[in-house]
Amino acid sequence: MVTTYFTGLTLMATLIMPIGLQNAFVLNQGIRKQHHLFVAAFCGLADVFFMCIGVWGGATLFSAYPWLLITITVVGALFMMVYGWQCLQRAIKGAGGIETDNTQRSFKMIVLACCAFTFLNPHVYIDTIVILGGFAANLLAEERPYFVLGGITASFLWFFSLALLGSKFAPVLSSARAQRIIDTLIGLMMWGLAIYLLLNIQLAAL
Repeated sequence: MVTTYFTGLTLMATLIMPIGLQNAFVLNQGIRKQHHLFVAAFCGLADVFFMCIGVWGGATLFSAYPWLLITITVVGALFMMVYGWQCLQRAIKGAGGIETDNTQRSFKMIVLACCAFTFLNPHVYIDTIVILGGFAANLLAEERPYFVLGGITASFLWFFSLALLGSKFAPVLSSARAQRIIDTLIGLMMWGLAIYLLLNIQLAAL
């Protein structure tokens, strides 16, 4: 069972660590110190939800209804393009760093952003439901809870580490120059991911 636990932890860590939508958002909220611990907890709990669905049979859902993942991918790609454009606009204007920025997002807006970055992110479904669910299909029924527990551990450790590291290094990363660089990188990354996802859908259709 210990081996199964660490297998889940290692596999989830491998999937979650590459920079993506959620990671960039959690890190940026940590830098801004705007409900960053809530954001980390939200993303971790969302992973718990999706991992449980994937491990206990949810992977068959996308096999039965392939249009569902395609729809999520298209909507998610459009969201990435809009958010990426907003980041690039902030970078171009360079109005100032977070320290001089008096505009604070409301808690409601942060919750909505969390939902968008989670439920409109195709990689969340692919990583937790398709990949983890497919791997868990080869495990015995009594091994699966330990596998999920390992994945949960990796998810919470990673998201809270991002939020706390962002908060700790906020004095450096919240300067105007640093934020312009961060916004530019996030904006370009969002556009790159959106184009990649849309091209993959087009190639799959062919």
